[in-house]
Order: sequence, then C-alpha cells, then structure tokens
Amino acid sequence: MIKFSPFQWTSFNFFGYFCAYGVLMPFFPIWLEFNGYNSEVIGLLIASGYLFRFLGSIITPQIVTQPSQLLNVARFLSVLMLISCVLMVYTVGAIWWLLPIFALFHIINGGAMTIGDAIASTWQKQVGIDYGKTRLFGSIAFVVGSLTTGYIVGWFGEQTIIWLMISFFVLLLSGQLFNPTCNFVNPEQNKTASKVSYLSLLKDKTILRMLIATSLIQAAHATYYTYSTLYWKSQGISPETSSLLWGLSVASEIAIFFISGRIFANKKIHYLIMIAASVAMIRWVLFGSTVFIPLLMLGQILHSITFGLTHFSMIRYISSQPSEMIPKLQGLYFGLGFSGMTALFTFFASITYGYSPSLSFLLMAVLVAPALFIVPKVK
Repeated sequence: MIKFSPFQWTSFNFFGYFCAYGVLMPFFPIWLEFNGYNSEVIGLLIASGYLFRFLGSIITPQIVTQPSQLLNVARFLSVLMLISCVLMVYTVGAIWWLLPIFALFHIINGGAMTIGDAIASTWQKQVGIDYGKTRLFGSIAFVVGSLTTGYIVGWFGEQTIIWLMISFFVLLLSGQLFNPTCNFVNPEQNKTASKVSYLSLLKDKTILRMLIATSLIQAAHATYYTYSTLYWKSQGISPETSSLLWGLSVASEIAIFFISGRIFANKKIHYLIMIAASVAMIRWVLFGSTVFIPLLMLGQILHSITFGLTHFSMIRYISSQPSEMIPKLQGLYFGLGFSGMTALFTFFASITYGYSPSLSFLLMAVLVAPALFIVPKVK
C-alpha cells in the first residue's frame, strides 16, 4: 500500500484544504449574493462564521490528548466538512435553515485548519520537516482554487461555486486516507498534555502579547477577505480579474514561505512581527485609496508580508514550545487571530462598508497599529 512521508502527507493535507479555502474566502460571499443575500446580511454571516471558527479552533484541540490522535481527527473533520458543505446547497434558500449548517461547517473548518497546522508543527519538531516548504503547498492550492473558480464562474455561472468547494473536499479526504511512513511519537509526559489549559497559556505574558499582536495583524485582513471581491465587482472588475488578484497575493505568499527557512529562520521574531504590522498599515491605506489595477497588484504582493511573514513568525514561535503545548497554543492562535478577533473586525467592516468601502479598509490600518507596541521581544 502506498504511504506518504511526513512531508508528503502534510503537503497534500495543506493542498487539499487550501484548494477548498481558495474557493471559500474570495467566492463564498459571491455565492451568497447569487442566492439573494444583500451585503449587510453577507457581512453578518461572514462575521458569525469567524465566531464559529473560533469555537472550532478552541474546541477541537481539546479532543487531542497526544500527537498520535492528530491524523484520525483530521480525517473525521474532513468527512464532516464534506457533509455540511453538501447540506448548504439544499438550505441556502432560507436563512434559518442555512444558519445552523453554516455554523457547523465553520466550526469544523476552523478546527480542521488548527489540526492541520498542529500536524505540521509537531512533525517539524519530531522529524524536522521544513514547515515553510510544506505550507507553501497550501499557498499553491489557494491559487489553484481561486483561479479555477474565477474562470469556471465566468464560464458557467456563480451556482458552480459551492460544487467546486465540495469537489476539493473530496480531494482532501482522498489524500488523507493514505498512511504516513512514520507515526507521531507520544512524549513520555503526554499525561500532562491534557493538563495544559488555555488559561495557563494565557497567563504567560509573552504568549498573550504574541497572540494579541499577531491576531491584530491577521484580523485586519477582515475587510479584504469579506468585501474585496464584492467591492471590485461593483467597480467593474470581473471575477476572472479578481481571481487573478487573489492568486497574485498567494503567489507572493508562496515565495515568502519558500525562502522563509533560509532568510528568516535566525531573525528575531519580534522584528519580523513589527515589519509585518508596518506593511499591513501601508497595504490597507493603499486598498482604501484606489482600485487602479497596477496598485491593487502591488497591494496583493504585500500579502506575502501581512499574512505570510506574520504566520511564519508565529508558527516558528509555537514550534519552539514543548510538544504538549502545541495543539492548544495552535488553537489559541487560530481561534483569536483567524476567528475571534477577525469576527470582531468583520463586524466593524460590515458597519463601515455600507457608508464607504474606502473607510472600511482605512479602519483596518488603524486597528493594526497597536501590534507595533504590543509584540514582546522574543528570539
């Protein structure tokens, strides 16, 4: 029977997940609009989705008490994602039917992202896989997902969006069914793993400040994630062009992950976070000021810093911690940065977007600024 090395298994796991994510992030709002939802309702749904992702990110690591459980949990979550995605097809016509399925999907999807990165971080610690190189397969997949969807939507219509997501989840699950060539090693102190609580982690001032600083930078992507495709469409930019712009952002992310191990491995983490926060402020001011395509392209290239460098720095920090802390620390990072605080920022964005899309982007530049002063001095 075919087996994957830890690097291959992790890379395929990232690839399958982020192919679907490349449909979800840019095009799910378009699918909701196609099914009759206005921008205010879409904003509230997306904001609530981040809250549900927060729950998934916090709850799922509680299931994992030792590293050997990670792969089976990942497979189980993929089955649930596939089922809930299919159910959304048949419930989208009525919001009160859609909402519980939408909530279930985002709880599971948020948990799956957390577990996927916990797998990579644990194998990085145990067998030395290069996180940056395996994670870039996720970035490549995001480009594949967004570009494929942009062109298929242009050819066949917006009703195809949800079916493309379903197809990519099938791809993800099919790859996860292969076994790795080596299993995780459960540390001798694994009995203490379950005793590591979220509260004990948050009481550590360095961990807390790292979480807040990186969460501010990641959450400031809220307007971009929720409204950029809708905004560009209202300004006459086609879905194909929007997908190319999203693809460019992730292509730059691929480049940063590819070189991260060589260029940034020995740089002080707090300096990297400060650079990312500064660039984020520039990027959101730029997006709030123009829809000129060459400048939008420049802004998308900066995604390599605002997302890529921030994420690499935090994962490097998490991987340096004891193995028993990694799943829950990963859960806090995804729960706060990619879910909880992003939900709050998306709510702010939904309020300001109705008055002025430009103001919504400029607000993100203001909200990210405190990260410069909060990030702790860590190596």
